[in-house]
Amino acid sequence: MEVIKYDYLFMGAGIMGSSGSWALATKLRSVGSNASIGVIDLDLSGEHSSTLKNAGGVRATWRNRANIELCRYSINFYEKIKDKIQFRQFGYYWLHNEESLSEIEKNMPLYNEYEIDIKVFDKSEISRFLPFVDNLKGISGLSVSKNAGLIDHYSLREYYRSEGKKFGVDYLDRLYIKDIDCDNSKAKSISALNLKDVSDPEQLKEYLVNEKIDKPCEVITIDFKYLVNTTGAWSPVLSKLYGFNDEAVKPRRRQMLVINNPEVDLTSYGMIIDTSNVYIHKEGNNILAGYSNMDEPYGFNFDVSFDTLEENSPFIKFIWEPLLFRMSRFERVKLIRGWAGMYAETPDRSGYIGRVEGLDNVYECVGHTGRGLMISYGAGQALADLILDGEYRKDLSSASAFSRSRPDGNL
Repeated sequence: MEVIKYDYLFMGAGIMGSSGSWALATKLRSVGSNASIGVIDLDLSGEHSSTLKNAGGVRATWRNRANIELCRYSINFYEKIKDKIQFRQFGYYWLHNEESLSEIEKNMPLYNEYEIDIKVFDKSEISRFLPFVDNLKGISGLSVSKNAGLIDHYSLREYYRSEGKKFGVDYLDRLYIKDIDCDNSKAKSISALNLKDVSDPEQLKEYLVNEKIDKPCEVITIDFKYLVNTTGAWSPVLSKLYGFNDEAVKPRRRQMLVINNPEVDLTSYGMIIDTSNVYIHKEGNNILAGYSNMDEPYGFNFDVSFDTLEENSPFIKFIWEPLLFRMSRFERVKLIRGWAGMYAETPDRSGYIGRVEGLDNVYECVGHTGRGLMISYGAGQALADLILDGEYRKDLSSASAFSRSRPDGNL
């Protein structure tokens, strides 16, 4: 049985694992430490990861200070490397009903405090911003956030990884975590199945959905001093292995489609969000449209039900009809392709960054409910602060809210 040793081991190499491991490596080197860091994943390419299945939006207009602060902190960094990560600050255009407009207006003091450029307009002014919106029924106003926009998720993840590798971060592929050995108040090692011979992405998807491996594999043991769970929607599966029954984080399917409609030109826009919660933005020469059906049950589901134009199909009901209702230019569309990915959703729709109760050396950065990409830089820095200093830097002090009390999930 092969044994590998690291000082710090991250489980999950998506946007959080890649950002967090780089931030930790950078902070360790700044104090002269040569501690080793490993990041393991079932599929480093991320074929079915949440990172590469999201819409690529970046904004800081959230409900609470912690999310606003981490998003603003991250955007400040993205602006510095915008060409490397294709950060296009074309804005967020949000069509509000009465309830969501009231929420935006309520949060304006926070947005002003963090110098977030957001303006709210009466619905009578919508036509000068969005001339293709010709039905204002149900709209109470429009908010425009100019410093928000779109980012290339792949480029951002690879930036984190490439920078981390410069500081010695190791990335290990095709490892499926089977067991985690814990002793008293510490986790000591993991046992992982080596799937180096599995090349079929569909087979990997099967393993992710079923949460088990049905073939004999070599077992690799990895010893560590500290363990970090950054496995996103799969974090509760891993947390059970170290004795924490995390029923708060749930996997939520989201579906996105690429459609073609030459009647609507979104070249100069970032993200546009309708009162129906359908969102659209330019995607190459086409349009990306997305929606999460909050009425469907939780679970690991990569099936795409929005990829048909049949009458009464989910695409017609949840995407096309709301778009056509709002913009008559969407009368004719061509469906190009679609895909499904996972959110890691929590009851209060905010993530967790903290040490696991009852375990001295296990940390989690999970459950960010679709905003992981947006806050990834700030979250990675905050995670590194917490692990090494036990507290957050002044500019990220509000991240302490992510370490809030959680239900006692010890098994």
